[in-house]
Amino acid sequence: MALIETSSTSDFSGAACRGSDVDLYHPSDRQRPQPETLAGCARCGVRLDCLAVALRAEDPQARSGWYGGFGPEDRDAIAALLPLPRDEALSDRVRTARRLVDDGWLINDVAELLGCSRRTVQRYLR
Repeated sequence: MALIETSSTSDFSGAACRGSDVDLYHPSDRQRPQPETLAGCARCGVRLDCLAVALRAEDPQARSGWYGGFGPEDRDAIAALLPLPRDEALSDRVRTARRLVDDGWLINDVAELLGCSRRTVQRYLR
């Protein structure tokens, strides 16, 4: 639990994925990344910090991508074992994104309003 609470001060400059294409860790249709991509995670010095950031920041209802070599289902299982605080603001963001899109807003406009990426809004809509 301490790692999750303190990892915001971690130095990710030496991360194995630094400079890599983000899409390598977010393949379409919840597929597993290529083995060589995940091999970089296995030997990364900030692997657990990466996992902790994801567990702390992502919406549990919209998990996607691979962090620290752990996929969405892995993080679901890990989160179930940890006393993680519930962040209702994330759920509010999901509801807001869905409502705005239902009202005819474009995904880019929703992302700008919520201060997140287009990809995040698309995950909220799943």
